[in-house]
Amino acid sequence: MPDFDISKLIIVLIFLGLLVSVQFALKRWNLFGKISSASPGRAIRVTEVKAISKFASASIIECSDSSFLVVTGKNGTSSIAQLPSKNSHLKSENTTMDLGQ
Repeated sequence: MPDFDISKLIIVLIFLGLLVSVQFALKRWNLFGKISSASPGRAIRVTEVKAISKFASASIIECSDSSFLVVTGKNGTSSIAQLPSKNSHLKSENTTMDLGQ
């Protein structure tokens, strides 16, 4: 049986305690969120999630004034399509009204 030295055990426990305290301090002060946060205009938001079936779901995601439809299946395959923006819909309605008059 190898030698068991109590000083090695104390050093390892002090090191682990130091790591846990640093982790707690970083989470409490939220330093990583302040350093790596993007500007509010560049945030990604999940607008809506809808279950299509037992095996698939659809999500609408907004990112920098663009909307995307993401359809995910049970086996991990996904399809992504960009949705038309709200402003382009209004522009097309105004254009058709001007052409019709």
